[in-house]
Amino acid sequence: MNKGRVMPEEEEARLFEEMMSYKDGVFRICLGFSRNASDAEDLAQEVFLRAYRNVGRIHSPYAVKEWLFRVARNVGLDHQKRKRVVRMFQARASNPAPDPGPAAPVDSPESDERLGALKQAVSRLPKKLREVFVLREYGELSYRDVARTLGLKEGTVMSRLSRARAVVTHLVKEELDGRKTG
Repeated sequence: MNKGRVMPEEEEARLFEEMMSYKDGVFRICLGFSRNASDAEDLAQEVFLRAYRNVGRIHSPYAVKEWLFRVARNVGLDHQKRKRVVRMFQARASNPAPDPGPAAPVDSPESDERLGALKQAVSRLPKKLREVFVLREYGELSYRDVARTLGLKEGTVMSRLSRARAVVTHLVKEELDGRKTG
């Protein structure tokens, strides 16, 4: 397999320019995985850096969006793994770092509670459900695009998304009810 350039530089430049048109979607996917606007910006930059370095590996110029969102998903998953390792070492040192909270100011304590409950609920989803949820709800991808990005059938995406939404709804309600009584 040839690891060098597989397409002319002009074609690579055109494809990268097309990728840039998806920057909002990439940011939303990164936000879904990081749950922090500042981290999401850094992750989005990492996505485009990886995309730029590997643009020559795109097999079909018609699959740019799908390929880019797959890169965004992988960067998001890598970020989550790094965060887990950091938390593990912090716990071992018995000096855990405080959660910086949301990057953007929140309108009210009530909306802050709801946002916190939502973030907690999404983080508790099993990986398969969380990926579908993040790509659809944060990334605003169509069922078809989610299916292509994850290599699944659309029916599987719909089923997982339905389960993810039900679990998130239950967990958010449980969290908010627990805060009211606690």
